[in-house]
Amino acid sequence: MNDMEPISVNDELQEFKKQAKAYGKQILNIEKVGNGNMSAFRLFYKDAGSETVKEQFFWRHDMQKLLELFAKEAQQ
Repeated sequence: MNDMEPISVNDELQEFKKQAKAYGKQILNIEKVGNGNMSAFRLFYKDAGSETVKEQFFWRHDMQKLLELFAKEAQQ
């Protein structure tokens, strides 16, 4: 990972996709849901070797928690 912190939502989402891929997740789509000052997202993804599409909602400030969950799943 580079030394520069992501500064925009798009930068953060690109970094999120990169890290999720490292944990075996194929990110199909991320869409912003709702409006207002809280950034919430709807994620569609597949696990490595699976054709099942999974859906997950997350807040921008909880991106790291979701990556931690993906990391735990990758270790199982």
